[in-house]
Amino acid sequence: MSLSYAEMTCPNCGAKTKESCNTWMYGSPVKTCASCNTEYIDRRWREVAIDGFDPRSSNSGFYLKGLLGFVVFTVVCVLLLFLMSASSGHFPLKLLVAAIGGILGSVFCAYRLFVIKSGIQDKDNAVFMTESKQRLKNSEYVEKLEKYGYKIPDEFKK
Repeated sequence: MSLSYAEMTCPNCGAKTKESCNTWMYGSPVKTCASCNTEYIDRRWREVAIDGFDPRSSNSGFYLKGLLGFVVFTVVCVLLLFLMSASSGHFPLKLLVAAIGGILGSVFCAYRLFVIKSGIQDKDNAVFMTESKQRLKNSEYVEKLEKYGYKIPDEFKK
């Protein structure tokens, strides 16, 4: 599922290219510049059959701690807002913005926790692994990765 875009800069001509990507940037790290046709490697992308998955992609504990932290932060901000508005009749805008940030952080962590606990992330990771293994069946692609310094597991060498 594409959620965002990654911007890449060609090391040869400096042209910038945008490419849709998934949250964890799983996919081929081999890129080709649309302007000058130079092939290069973008190490931000993970060939998951080689590099593995980002540990945060399936670590529910990470997001549970984040959720609890954001909830506590938000509650403290809201309490301070009530206390300040009750005593002075107004409240600091920065504190309101902080509370809203806490709410947004809580929502994000709760969403990621749901995605992990419901098995959606495991299904997505299985698709990314299948796609990665499919790319690694191509001997020319494997040679390119080796050329760029990737250590290819024996199972993908021909």
